[in-house]
Amino acid sequence: MSEFLTIRLSSRPAGPVHWLVWSLQQQEVIASGELADSSQLGELAEYGANRPVYLLVPGSDVLLSQVSIPSGSGRQLAQVLPYLLEEELAQDVDDLHIHMLKRESDKAHVAVVSHQRMEAWLAECEAAGLTVRQVIPDCLCLPAFENSYSAAEIEGQWLLRQSETQGICADPDWLAGWLMAQKVPLISQVMEEESAELQAEDAEAAAEALMDEDAAQTQTRIRHFTPAPQGMPGHWQAEAPELVMALLAKGASESKASLLSGPYKLQPTWHKAFKPWRKVGIAAALVLGVMIAEYVIRVQSMEQQAQAYQNESFRIIHQVLPQHKGINRSSYLRTQMINEERRLGGTESGQGLLPWLVKLRPSLSKVPQISVQNLKYDQNRNELRLQAVAGEFQHFEQLRVLLVEDFEVDQGQLNRDGQQVSGALVLRRRT
Repeated sequence: MSEFLTIRLSSRPAGPVHWLVWSLQQQEVIASGELADSSQLGELAEYGANRPVYLLVPGSDVLLSQVSIPSGSGRQLAQVLPYLLEEELAQDVDDLHIHMLKRESDKAHVAVVSHQRMEAWLAECEAAGLTVRQVIPDCLCLPAFENSYSAAEIEGQWLLRQSETQGICADPDWLAGWLMAQKVPLISQVMEEESAELQAEDAEAAAEALMDEDAAQTQTRIRHFTPAPQGMPGHWQAEAPELVMALLAKGASESKASLLSGPYKLQPTWHKAFKPWRKVGIAAALVLGVMIAEYVIRVQSMEQQAQAYQNESFRIIHQVLPQHKGINRSSYLRTQMINEERRLGGTESGQGLLPWLVKLRPSLSKVPQISVQNLKYDQNRNELRLQAVAGEFQHFEQLRVLLVEDFEVDQGQLNRDGQQVSGALVLRRRT
């Protein structure tokens, strides 16, 4: 992407927010402006919709420091770093986000910021619909020079960059004190040139001035891109004036000092695309889980029902065919039942006992007072003899009337024995 949006947040809660859209291809500003405060970040959603977003956070809210690395702690450096910095931090290390900017031999350059601040910055951008690619301390977006500092003023504050990983955001009131506190001031090339000129006139006096420690501390070269403040220590060397936000934007595009690590690590694009559908996915997963649970319960119920039917079928077969009792193999018992059915049904259609029973059943069901005690089938004579008992003589008569529709019926002698009447019926098929 040749264009990107750079946003600089203020160190003050209600401070203005500077923004700028920079084109790498054209090397010029596409759009820029200033918001009253961070609550208006939503106005930049259109500019950040299809462009990378670089978020510059106040250097005054980020501690840039370095620490010595104990030998043998290389593999566990991420876990050790918080405790190496514990003595110089006023807050509990658990409340701080510590990001390693660079490692040099036995030194680690780190950026320290509170989780509260990081979460607040990212939450404001997310609420405004802005997807942040990098979070960078603003002072580390100034140009880095090997032999001097760089400085620029924005929103009444001075941004100074000392090196690749060191810098500050300072109010003018304590800028002078900070500059005087630097232990290794750098002698400017301008002063060296001036000294060479003075050498021809008064080499000895110039040498004594450069040798003087107090004088050296006030000769730190600072390359400034905005008008220099008055009465500050060090030698302030003017650079070509440039729009501060443009200067910071160019530095942001080249910077690798992003604070988005650990819990704030940038998520893959697919993860962000999935995020709006996360609730729908969770709901779908719950519904799917319920459906699967219901299916499993239904299958278990059907299996239990099938097992119950099988057990009942075994019980009936064992009752009908007691010679096979104790055998529970379905295939074997099925074969025996088929054989028995064939035996009872006869070899020809309409022959055997079963067809008789089929026609006999409707008549018997209409006279429930009659109980059949014995059946005897004679295939050779093509007749069926049955012994039965009933409560009254008339029950036998009712049954005989019903049976004559399908059979030739011979009714034997009926005998009463107490409360029961017993008798026999001989049935023949009508020809």
